[in-house]
Amino acid sequence: MSETLLIHYNIDNAHQATWALCNDAGELTGKMTTGPLEELSKISANHGSVVLLNSQCLHINQLQLPTQNMQKMLKLVPYAIEEFVAEDIEDFHFVVSKNKHSDTTSVVGIDRTTLKNIIELFQQNNIVVEKIIPDVLCLAASDKQWSCLNFEQDSYLQTDTLNGMVLSHEILPYVIKNKLQDEDQNKPEKILLFSEQGNPTAFDELQIDNDDIEIINISYNTHPLVVFCGQYKQALALNLLQHKFKPKRESAGYWHHWRLAASLAVVWLTLHLGVTSFQYSQLKDKNNITKAEIEKIYKKAFPKSRKIVNPRSQMEQKLNALKGNSGGSGNGLMFLLAESFGTLSQDKKNITLQSLTFRNNKMDIGLDGANLQAVETLNKNLNDNNKIKSEITSSSSEKDKVKGNLRIEGRS
Repeated sequence: MSETLLIHYNIDNAHQATWALCNDAGELTGKMTTGPLEELSKISANHGSVVLLNSQCLHINQLQLPTQNMQKMLKLVPYAIEEFVAEDIEDFHFVVSKNKHSDTTSVVGIDRTTLKNIIELFQQNNIVVEKIIPDVLCLAASDKQWSCLNFEQDSYLQTDTLNGMVLSHEILPYVIKNKLQDEDQNKPEKILLFSEQGNPTAFDELQIDNDDIEIINISYNTHPLVVFCGQYKQALALNLLQHKFKPKRESAGYWHHWRLAASLAVVWLTLHLGVTSFQYSQLKDKNNITKAEIEKIYKKAFPKSRKIVNPRSQMEQKLNALKGNSGGSGNGLMFLLAESFGTLSQDKKNITLQSLTFRNNKMDIGLDGANLQAVETLNKNLNDNNKIKSEITSSSSEKDKVKGNLRIEGRS
């Protein structure tokens, strides 16, 4: 299984980054490392690299544009977004993507000089970057679910797969309150709250006055890269390395080798057979036809190759998807959430979720039950799922309720 090098990068600490390898299922396969960029050179030479850029230097918005044509949308965006950007709009580089959940178009903008500086800095450290994406769009939001994440002094808020923002932690409660009161804003069924393990009170000031919205608290350890890795692929649609900043395709090197091999073949045939100039011309024509056939096969295999930096990696991902890859790697946080919360939400009268912690591919859930039988029944129902297994790690009785802890992990 191929691995991708995920690099979390903040321009405020330009010569430092945090990185880890990630498999196609969105799971970290090695330890996370924080250090200087020059340490990344060796590992990036053997793996495709994706930079998850801290979104504070980005402008993320959603617009309603009267066209679906990419070139026309890019021309319209500066005019449609000018009032929201304090800097000179002509200095901005924009990428766009159609939102599947609405009639809006998602837009990400960055100052061109800032993006050039990032690219040059990685090049100076011999790091080949294939994509640069906003880190705030790497959470688990969807059309029915919001995600909030606390990291140091910042709060990440993602309200759709391609819409989000980074803001100060103190402002987050007011922003969420205003969005929930906005009649034009789609209301979520769930809100996931990701907090650092050492900061359990990160969202204590957040008040959700809506009983129809389920609040799920999740703690993560070390660094939010452990959360970003599960959903970073949904942000690839807004890769900043497009248009004028698109990197050179790797296929150019392979094409050069084809030309060299074809030329050597022509020379060898000329020397060996002593062909006439007419025959040589014929061989040259056949060589051009062969080149055209190779290009035709390439484009047929990769119909969207103009926007693909690493065709091999993309093809492997599609093949894994066809083989049912998602069913064979049930260790990730998002997988365990998807497989278990349907069961967890069946008996809301007798079971109340209190906490959720994910570590070492295991999810620990703290809950209150009406009685011990309710906790045991929940554990049995979770074990009926052939993709996960559950065990009661502790339970205790308190007055009119039972406190319990369940550990859930993927079946091998």
